[in-house]
Amino acid sequence: MNLMNAPVLLSPGSEPVLPVDTAVVGVGYFGSLHALCYFRLPGSRLQALVDPDPITQSLAEYLGVPWFTCVSELPPTIRAVSVATPVATHFGLTRSLLRQGLDVLLEKPIAETASQAMELRRVAEANQCILQIGHIERFNPAFTTGRLLLPLARTIRSVRTTRHPPRPSVLDVVIDLMIHDLDLILHSLDSSVTELRASGRSRGLTAIDEAEVELTFSNGCRAYLDAHWGGSTEQEERRMVAELENHETWVIDFRQRTTCRKASSSSSDAFPADVCTLLVPPQRIQEDTLSLQLAAFLDACRNRSLPQVTPAEGNAALELAHHIRQQILKPCP
Repeated sequence: MNLMNAPVLLSPGSEPVLPVDTAVVGVGYFGSLHALCYFRLPGSRLQALVDPDPITQSLAEYLGVPWFTCVSELPPTIRAVSVATPVATHFGLTRSLLRQGLDVLLEKPIAETASQAMELRRVAEANQCILQIGHIERFNPAFTTGRLLLPLARTIRSVRTTRHPPRPSVLDVVIDLMIHDLDLILHSLDSSVTELRASGRSRGLTAIDEAEVELTFSNGCRAYLDAHWGGSTEQEERRMVAELENHETWVIDFRQRTTCRKASSSSSDAFPADVCTLLVPPQRIQEDTLSLQLAAFLDACRNRSLPQVTPAEGNAALELAHHIRQQILKPCP
């Protein structure tokens, strides 16, 4: 029996999972995490790392997989690829891979422009390929529970900050951070935006380093979003607070991976410390959010099913982010 081609069992008594030959294109910080997950994920057989940077060779040797400098060198056995390169390269690289008939998990945002996003969707459909967009918070256990609450919300408030400075390739805080919450809200509400107000400012790091947005939806819900690059001494925040029609208030904490109900409605604190935690099944260590995302991608590849984050959804988040950016960056009258 060829063990390299044998089905992989997730756990005793589970159904066998057919291994998928995988590769990662772009092996920077995020790409290296993709590689490590693919390497240890049941049902994945990591076969290649692609990046022109010679430092990639060290990770390739550690994982015992080949290193290539160009996507044209990918082995013919590869079926599924993560693209974790700067956004300026998303369109060209992903279109090339899709034309080769490969399934692609493309890190967010889907592309630089809506027209590029629509073309990637067209190419994926024409070549019958899976194209999943890497909005990773969709797979956070906190959101799995919280998504049931958001359609009932009359107001949603989100704060998203990071203690790390933006990477050199990052366009601004709207495209890099706020787009997570835009995707989550659009996906949950399934309602159109009827009004948008946005303000922001630069602190010299990117074009927009702080952004505050108010969205009104056709179902009457109002969403208030805040995203900014934090400092090294600032607490990192990745939270949503949803006030429901029945006046219950829930906190979705993406960092702690919990969904909680506010203990008292009398507090004016947007992010209360005194909460009653909703019990969420504990996650095994190997079930980190990235692994859950990649496992869902591979399931879609095996089953030829619709990915959990479609190109249309990736484009919707991108278009809304661009409308926000345009309002913030427009010249003052």
